[in-house]
Amino acid sequence: MSEAAADLGLQLEPDDVAFAAELREWLDEHLPADRPPRDPEERIAWLRCWQAELDRGRWVAVAWPEEHGGRAATPVQQLLYHLEMSQRRAPMVVGQIGLNLCGPTLVAHGSEAQRRRHLAPMRSGQELWAQAFSEPGAGSDLASLRTRGVVDGDELVITGQKVWTTGAHIADWLFALVRTDPAAPKREGLSFVLVPLDAAGITVRPIRQISGDAEFNEVFLDEVRVPLSNVVGGLGQGWQVTRTTLANERAVLFTGQQLALRSLVDRIVATAQTPGLDGSRAADDPGLRKRIAEAWITSRLVGVNGMRNLGRVLAGEEPGPEGAMSKLFGQEAEQRIHELALDVGGLGALLDRGAVDAHGGGRWALGWLRTRASTIGGGTSEIQRNILAERVLGQPRDPWSDD
Repeated sequence: MSEAAADLGLQLEPDDVAFAAELREWLDEHLPADRPPRDPEERIAWLRCWQAELDRGRWVAVAWPEEHGGRAATPVQQLLYHLEMSQRRAPMVVGQIGLNLCGPTLVAHGSEAQRRRHLAPMRSGQELWAQAFSEPGAGSDLASLRTRGVVDGDELVITGQKVWTTGAHIADWLFALVRTDPAAPKREGLSFVLVPLDAAGITVRPIRQISGDAEFNEVFLDEVRVPLSNVVGGLGQGWQVTRTTLANERAVLFTGQQLALRSLVDRIVATAQTPGLDGSRAADDPGLRKRIAEAWITSRLVGVNGMRNLGRVLAGEEPGPEGAMSKLFGQEAEQRIHELALDVGGLGALLDRGAVDAHGGGRWALGWLRTRASTIGGGTSEIQRNILAERVLGQPRDPWSDD
């Protein structure tokens, strides 16, 4: 068992041990020796090939049922999978939005034809997906979205705008939430629709962020026609279908967050013991030593909170408000720990990518910039506090959160 698994207090059954051993053996034979290229187009092509290799070994959608190309991995086995992949520094899976969000939704609510058409290319990386939910006026209050879908014969005609659509500039498909019955209560008039990004009437505009990245996008849909067979779960059932998607988003959140924080804290500890550009060591500063100890404790507490939710799943229960707690606590901690990284790294940590003396190639400055959005994306910290107040403390609901 890895150190991280032991720290999380995992009790492994024989099947879990065999699962981890098979994964390690496969990685010994197939983990690429080189790293993904830096050129964006070459990088995506390289990562698609890596995902296809994982798929051939059935190591890309381990939580999916076996009949759909997965391994029906238990939550503990999924955690072991992510721990091992992180420890081995395996390249990222470029199609994770489809694999983690849309795929499980299709397994639960899709038609046989939809699963047959989409799941295999989703697993192999042949087709990448993006989630088109948020709109300029509908983010935290998603059910107030206004993108319209009008039935015209056997087609749905979609018009509207989506925003903060991660990966739309490289994706092949969208899974979108649209309003198909404007007369119904706001949660009852929505539909979950699969939209090909090469359809006529779609415009994708990348959004340049403070970090220089542009993985978020605006997506404009101008009378985009898709067949009604692309509606998942039936017209008007979008909110119920989306609950599955959002549950999977929360379920996979804590694992990556926990592993990333642990890795960052380990690098901070190593850096603190190394002389900086001015010859001093951060480890000699009592204030920084105290903050490093607090960061180490915090990174472990993020894991403990996540394990509480995992425990509910293992007991056959629905994920509870622990998901909101993990996001709130974990992503505010993420911001503080990245600030600590800059303080420990000194002057070199403030330099951007490309600078000669940039610490870690400028990755720490980039990470700090990226974490400015951590408490916004996927539900703001304010929304998470509302969830905890309402569902844990029994406080009244916000007036705007009407049904």
